Amino acid sequence: MISAELFHAETVRANSAEPFLADEWVMDEVADQQQSTAEEDNQSGEEIAKENSEIAKIRELISLSKVFYIIVILVLTYFINKYLTLILDNLSEKATNYRLFIKRLAPISRIVIWSFAIYIVIAGVIAPPFETIVAIGASVGIAVGFASQDILKNIFGGIIIILDRPFQVGDKIEVGQHYGEVLNIGLRSCRIVTPDDSVVSIPNAELMNTAVSNSNSSALDCQVVAEIYLPAAVDIQKVKQIAFKAVYASSYTYLNKPVAVIVLNEMENRHFLYKLRVKAYVVDIRFEFFYKSDLTEMIVDECNKLGMVPASTADIAVAKTED
Repeated sequence: MISAELFHAETVRANSAEPFLADEWVMDEVADQQQSTAEEDNQSGEEIAKENSEIAKIRELISLSKVFYIIVILVLTYFINKYLTLILDNLSEKATNYRLFIKRLAPISRIVIWSFAIYIVIAGVIAPPFETIVAIGASVGIAVGFASQDILKNIFGGIIIILDRPFQVGDKIEVGQHYGEVLNIGLRSCRIVTPDDSVVSIPNAELMNTAVSNSNSSALDCQVVAEIYLPAAVDIQKVKQIAFKAVYASSYTYLNKPVAVIVLNEMENRHFLYKLRVKAYVVDIRFEFFYKSDLTEMIVDECNKLGMVPASTADIAVAKTED
């Protein structure tokens, strides 16, 4: 009897505990949901606060006043570079002996001035945090690298040309079919002026992948080769004496360098001809073609005066010039 009562009591307590456990489980679920909702609200609040702080940083980095100062600095840098180039050009024309040296300062000064201006804009005006510089630099570098590969090739080519110096401003170079004096070495291209006074712009990437012939290699003087064709019947020794006299008589000759006269035998229209190659140095590369013309005129005119060229073959004595 007693055991039956105990069993009945346990059954009653178990039945009464079931609703209690269910209520406790529901309360736990509600508490968990409230906690997760609170955590989500906190995370969203933190994200919004982070976004607002980033926007505030961007607004602080880029403001109207800073944009105005950046424009002023870039414009001033442009005019400083322009007037400095004009000053160097005028000085180079006045100081003839230092003309090439002064002209070669122009491309280096442009790079230094622009680099200093960019440094002032970034470090002095914008003044971003280091992490921002790294992030923006990486993003911009990737975007620019894919969008402007050719431009970057030309820029790197210009920097290498300035550092390696295969040629400099004032040199006479030959690139492909173009020959002339180097006027300017820029970050994108180099400009040369041809003998017919045409300015040719050659991309730096092409200059890096093409053979470039330099006539004077940074010297003010350069070698000039005048080729003169004469009939095989002339007294070649006498003609060589005339050639040497013409070289030393010309006002364009640079006398501190050696002079050479070479005789070659060639055939033209089934006739043997002498090709006289007169090698001498001009005092200034700008007088290169005047010097060739001067040598040719003096040699051919003297040969005609001495009767060394027959009248029937006088038109064969044609002067040809090359570098």
